[in-house]
Amino acid sequence: MTDYKAIHGKNILHVASDLDNAEGEGQIWFNTTSSDYKTITKVAGAWATGGDLNAAKSGISASGTSTASLVAGGYTSTVVTQVESYNGSTWTEIADINTARRNHGQAGTSTAAIIAGGREPTLSAKTEEWDNSSWTEVADFNTARRQYGCFGTSTAAFACSGVPNPLASVESWNGASWTETTEMNTPRQSFVASANGTTSDAIVFGGGNPGTTAVAVAEKWNGSAWTETGDLNDSRHNLAGAGSSSSGAIAMSGEAPSYVTSVETFDGTSWTEVADVSTGKTQGAGSGTETSALYVGGFTSAPAVNNGTEEWTVAASVETVAFD
Repeated sequence: MTDYKAIHGKNILHVASDLDNAEGEGQIWFNTTSSDYKTITKVAGAWATGGDLNAAKSGISASGTSTASLVAGGYTSTVVTQVESYNGSTWTEIADINTARRNHGQAGTSTAAIIAGGREPTLSAKTEEWDNSSWTEVADFNTARRQYGCFGTSTAAFACSGVPNPLASVESWNGASWTETTEMNTPRQSFVASANGTTSDAIVFGGGNPGTTAVAVAEKWNGSAWTETGDLNDSRHNLAGAGSSSSGAIAMSGEAPSYVTSVETFDGTSWTEVADVSTGKTQGAGSGTETSALYVGGFTSAPAVNNGTEEWTVAASVETVAFD
């Protein structure tokens, strides 16, 4: 039998029952009940239909998980203040934001979030915080912007690039104020960042530079510098996305320049095409992670707005490991 300890420097864990997906992914263990070596093997992801938004809208932002998500603002036939929360099956209207806006950014969870910037319809610098009860206006951006990438939490977030021009500037949020920080390598607009990325581990991808000229460029953030990484397979802008870190993200639909249904996932090095969404849209929003995400709202063909939600799930199974 292969000497696992000599290779990896650790003994194999002995357990009476199999580990769950979170504990077992990337691990090998010995099941003392069945006398088998086991591991978690991922299988292909799939899309399912989720609950509809109460109001069809585009230009929205989202944060949270696939079962506890928050969507704020957007455009119906006008710019709105409406906010909805998702519990894994149903969207419920909750307290409105103070300033109607679209094409803004959002970071955090369904219970503690920030939104910032966007169009009011004029370019906005305003920031609002959500405390799971109400929205409060706080410190503005240094530079008003829309259609930018946003990631982080309600107290530690990043706002990257965006309109006008597009901007090269990046601003960081510490819970009280925005501060300009390291610029991205490729300024762009209408792109997305890993929704659940932290201020020291995130990725941004896709977008337009300039304007509606779609790009495939992706950049990782390590807390101090931006580094170009593997490009998307398909250039696209006005896409939606989600992710857990610079090593895990999902890019959904968008324009290339027509509306596309294609979806790609990132493993830290390269992007892989996976199952398509059922409806190609633009200016929708994503939340969650690369293995459990939502794709909600957007234009199906401007000015037709959409209220649909699609749910992405990557299943995993326990497999027996055979050693030579």
